[in-house]
Amino acid sequence: MDPRFILLYVLMESVVHVIFYVLNSRMIQSVKEDHDPALNVKDVLKGMLERLVLIVGLMAGYPHVITAFGALKIGTRIKSEENKVSNDYFLIGNLISILAAIGYVATIKGI
Repeated sequence: MDPRFILLYVLMESVVHVIFYVLNSRMIQSVKEDHDPALNVKDVLKGMLERLVLIVGLMAGYPHVITAFGALKIGTRIKSEENKVSNDYFLIGNLISILAAIGYVATIKGI
């Protein structure tokens, strides 16, 4: 893999985190006076995984990953008292599955 891709990914993540921090601090200020605007590590890692899945899917030639991503995001918004499985668990598990499937297909195509 070209090191420029890694550098560009790190740069993109840095810019995204700065933007999210600013938005998060302003949105929280408007709701709560004494709330810490720091981002939650779990949410940061989840966002990085989401973007990684989208990037890998698009670079591998699977634009349908955007549809799958949208469906997963909507699915995690559905709240049910009967549902014992965490929305984060559902989202992260499905994103990892999508990423693994894309990696598998890309590997098979390369053989």
